[in-house]
Order: sequence, then C-alpha cells, then structure tokens
Amino acid sequence: MRRLAPVTQVILSAALVAAAVACAPTAAPSGSAAPSAGAGAAGAQAAAAPATTEQQFSPELQAMIEAARKEGSLSFVWGEGTLGGNDGVKRLAERFNRYYGLNLDVRFTPGPAMPTVAARVLEENQAGRPASTDIVIGYANHMYTLMQGGALAAIDWASWAPNVQDPRLLAADGGAVAFESSVQGITYNTQHVAPSEVPHSMEDLLKPQYKGRIASTPYASGFDRLATPEMWGEARTLDYTARLADQVAGLIRCNEKERVVSGEFDIFALDCSHGDAFAMRARGLPIDFTTASDAPFVLLLYMGVPKNAAHPHAARLWVNYLLGREGQDAIYDRDFADIHLLPGAKMAPVVAKMQEGGGPLLIVDVNFYQTHDEALLTKTLSQIQRIIQKQ
Repeated sequence: MRRLAPVTQVILSAALVAAAVACAPTAAPSGSAAPSAGAGAAGAQAAAAPATTEQQFSPELQAMIEAARKEGSLSFVWGEGTLGGNDGVKRLAERFNRYYGLNLDVRFTPGPAMPTVAARVLEENQAGRPASTDIVIGYANHMYTLMQGGALAAIDWASWAPNVQDPRLLAADGGAVAFESSVQGITYNTQHVAPSEVPHSMEDLLKPQYKGRIASTPYASGFDRLATPEMWGEARTLDYTARLADQVAGLIRCNEKERVVSGEFDIFALDCSHGDAFAMRARGLPIDFTTASDAPFVLLLYMGVPKNAAHPHAARLWVNYLLGREGQDAIYDRDFADIHLLPGAKMAPVVAKMQEGGGPLLIVDVNFYQTHDEALLTKTLSQIQRIIQKQ
C-alpha cells in the first residue's frame, strides 16, 4: 500500500485557505447555549424542539446519549451544498433531538469545499487544537488522507450503534462511515434529446450526431477512474479523451447544469453526480440523467469524527441517526441520495441497474485509495485534463 504524501502536502497547503473559516463555537451546558448570529440561529431553534422520544435504547446507546446531553451542543462546518446547508441541518437537528430525547444546540457555519475543510481538520489535529467541526464530511480520497494523518477517531460502532452494524459502511478502523452513494453519468436536456437518442455509454458520445452538442468538465471528472487497470486502462482512456475532445463544444463545472437546462449544451458528461439532475428534474425542469454503461462508478460520501472534536459523543449520535431509515429518508429528500447498502435504500435500484450489464462496478471507497497509487492517478488525470482542454 502506498502512502499519499503528495496529497497530504496539497491538503496542508489548502489549510491556509481554510483558515478564513470562522472557528466553531465551544461547548455550552445543555439547554443554555446562546444562539449565534446567522447560521447558528438555526441550531438554537432546533434546540428548542420538544425533547421527547418513545425509542427503546440499549444501555450502551443510552450511555452515549447521556454523555451527549452533558456536552450540550454540536458544531458543524461544511459547504452550504452539503446536507442542505443551513436549512437542511436545521431540519435534521430537529429530528435528531426528537429521536434521542435531547435538547442539543446544533450550530452550522457554512464553510469551504471538502478538501479545504479536511485540510483544516488535519492541521488542527497536528497542532493539538480542538477541531473546528464535530463531524467532517468528504469523499473517499479526503477521508483516506485524514486517516493517514491520524486525524479521525477510531470507533467501535458495532458495540453500541444499532444503525452502523454493516461492516461495508466502515473504512478501516471505523474512522469513517459511508452515508450516501452517488453515481456518475450523463446528464441531458430532455427537450433537445429524444428518448431514442439518449446516449447510454461513453462510447455513444463519439457518434457523429452528438458533435458540437456536448459539454464536459475542465477537470475531467471521473476520467482518472476510467484509466485504472480494472476499467479501461491508461492507453484506451487517453485515446478516448482525444476523440471526445473533438466532440465537445465547451467545458463547464458540475454545478453549472443550468447551462444544460437552457439548451446551451444538450449533453453533459461525465457529470460528477446524479443528485443535481434528479433535483432539477423533480422541479419540472427539462433535464434528466442516465448512467454510462461503460463507466459504472459509485462514489461513497463519508462522515468522520475528528479525534479532537469538541462534542465527540453527540457527533457519534449524529452519525448513528443519519444511518437509520429516518435519517436516510431525510437526506434523500434533500440530496436525492442515500447509501445503497442499507435495506430500503432508494439508491439501491439505481446501483442494481448499473450491474445488469455484467461488467465491473467500480465502488470508489476508501479501499480504492488504499489499493491505487494516488500519485499515478494524479499524473494520468493531468494528462487527460490537458487533452480535454485542448492544450
């Protein structure tokens, strides 16, 4: 297994940017924490929710609840687009408190992108300072780097957390818990692409009728995974990218799908995730998403509790809550994603359909980064980016 020293260095550099994020509030006695301005007010409203529950908890879980009650609060920092941001955390906090019979002040501060938050948590751990967020959220590469740096608490979830019993959810020593699955694929304008013309593979995008109608990302999202030995390999991926570049009319970021809705581009691939397209479709916009049969990627999103979290017991309870059916349904309502591994998951049929072709399904989890050379992936991706950008 190779170490990720280059990535760690990048993350440490990003920490300088993360320093601009306001420090999280310190713990306060239960029920007495004063609401902070702005985003923190949402947590204060959540704390005011009735703390009633009919749940029957094991002694181990009840002990965790009582320890969290003494901590009195939770403090989160992540991007506004994660878990619905301020409004999403407020709603989750109300349900969380009700579920456990608690009255915690749950405060949310909008923060920077996941790599920058991870960099800050790593720097805080190395400096011996309290973590600015009680839970860090990130994809497998972010969590693996934090685990390599010893910044996440190793937790025996099976001993007390009824919703975190499936070992497939856990990374290594329990330092990270997967709670959402997302898939990459092809997003398209339903008014400009007829059902019979929808491309269902990356190879389909090379057909003459799509020339000049496609957008891709300048950072070639997902193409480094295509280049892995278990998928296409580097040579085929580089050749494909050169041919796709001739088809592409422009490069956009994954959060710019309004340009597909407007008809500026008819097709967008590879889209970073299905979530935005599903949400826009639900609002009645002319957009839809399909997986690419020859690029079957499932990306896992994780939560981890920093070793130096200010409210470690409450943070553990938050993770357990989000892995229960109530929590999973709540985040699906916001993100159109839950973890496909759990019973009743709405993402399970999506992932199952991806397996119908019989080809390999690439689960991009922490193990993926434990078994691949990150430096080589980064080098290959840089080559692909230059090709797609026609440099």
